[in-house]
Amino acid sequence: MHKYILKSKLKKIYREKSSEKHFLNWKDIQTVLVLFDTSHFDEVAIFIKQLKNEGKKVTVYAYQKKDDKKTYLNTSYHIILEKEAGKWFNNPVYATANKLKEETFDAVIDLTLRRNISLEYLLACARASIKTGLKKNDFPQYDLAITASSIEEVESFKVRELGKQIVHYLDKIQAG
Repeated sequence: MHKYILKSKLKKIYREKSSEKHFLNWKDIQTVLVLFDTSHFDEVAIFIKQLKNEGKKVTVYAYQKKDDKKTYLNTSYHIILEKEAGKWFNNPVYATANKLKEETFDAVIDLTLRRNISLEYLLACARASIKTGLKKNDFPQYDLAITASSIEEVESFKVRELGKQIVHYLDKIQAG
């Protein structure tokens, strides 16, 4: 039922969405929100470290599925637990979405390879000049979408490569 409610909210957000796009070049991007699934934690951690080495201020939200038994307490990342995300009351997805609505980022980079309705909702609620990631559905989620030609290509996709492609294309944007 929780997923149904989130999908309904997403449809409403994208139906009413009419924000003006401001495409920024990678050099002009200072603040970045990164979304990912903890099953790709090691690859994303390397990517985030690279962003910080470039002087980017990075905020991170990750989704941890029930079958992922690792603990991520020693990170500065915000972890949303699947077992908590299905709650009717005190749902961390809604609380996080409300928090993201109050912040503004230059860019949101979604490094998820498969649909995750909770992270899609956070993406929709985040305020940013440009949102980018791997196209996984028909919602107009991204201003810059990386598209895979087949399911097999998505299966072989590495999160590290997705991050590199996103940065490459953001670097090619001519701001103005």
